Amino acid sequence: MHGIRPASLVAIAAVVFLLKTGAEFFVPLFLSLLISYALSPVVEFLTRIVRLRVIAAAIVVLAIVAGAGVAAWAWSDDVAAIWQKVPVAARTVSRNVQQMVKPAGPISEVKKAAADIESAAATGKPAPAPQAAPRPEASQPASIWQLAWTGWKGVTLAATQVTVVLFLVFFMLASGNLFKKKLVLLSGERLAQRKFTVQVIDEIDQQVRRYLLVMLVANTLVGLGTWGVFALNGLEYAGLWGLVAGVLHTIPYFGPALIAIGSFVVALVQFGEWQRALAVAASSIAVATVVGTLFATWLASRETRMNTTASFIGLLFFGWIWGLWGLLLGIPILAIVKTVCDHNEDWKPVGELLGR
Repeated sequence: MHGIRPASLVAIAAVVFLLKTGAEFFVPLFLSLLISYALSPVVEFLTRIVRLRVIAAAIVVLAIVAGAGVAAWAWSDDVAAIWQKVPVAARTVSRNVQQMVKPAGPISEVKKAAADIESAAATGKPAPAPQAAPRPEASQPASIWQLAWTGWKGVTLAATQVTVVLFLVFFMLASGNLFKKKLVLLSGERLAQRKFTVQVIDEIDQQVRRYLLVMLVANTLVGLGTWGVFALNGLEYAGLWGLVAGVLHTIPYFGPALIAIGSFVVALVQFGEWQRALAVAASSIAVATVVGTLFATWLASRETRMNTTASFIGLLFFGWIWGLWGLLLGIPILAIVKTVCDHNEDWKPVGELLGR
């Protein structure tokens, strides 16, 4: 069995450094590849109807943009209503926290009386009343223009990244198998080399498509399950919460945590009881754990032929270098890496480590 050479370890370190420092380039690229893989079957079907792949790709991309716009318009009233309740939610949570940390009346009085007795016995004078800690000086509030500029930069950056991803997806869908053919031609002049390259590319396609299918099934089940348990608990806008839960579940572990925290705060404002708020949050965690984490992780590792431990460690690694986007892209990238390693003698130990 061949081991990994020192030069290969240096290459791995260089690749990790490149991925971490070049996140602004690689994240949109890999995200576009993932989306194009998901939409490629639809484009191929439409190409049989409209004959031109460019037109089919344009129809699909425009349909996605139009669908996102219609969804935003349809849910805008509910989102605005929830947003208006944010100040109320902040005050409710603050008031409940203050009530929890407030010392109990009788117990605090007994402690104060005991302190007075001890002080009087020692010095003949009662214990001095505790003085409130001096308030720290209020920091200079940020200028409204600074806040506006910061918000404008964030919106501009997000809009730019979304536009770049949309254009990349369109070009990838419109090009079809162009890059696949070029890779085959560059792989070598021998027929055996080209057949080997085609085999590796086809296997990568299968791995990514299987993962996307698993993610679609898991996210749909999480969205429906969250909608159901929130409706049973009487939470307002249960349908919207189900939609958001299904979308955010694309980000493993962190997405369900956001849903649990957000639903807890909203339930606390709506019901005014910690017990009911905790029940709502616990129900969302239960759905995400049973349907999402256990089922999706098991099915993803089964379909991509990777063990669950390797999948989780891979998520931690890509989350470290790319943050939330790394959690989203980690498993498909690991599936690609495993496929390449399985077909390379020098890298087979890595493929064995990732495999089941």
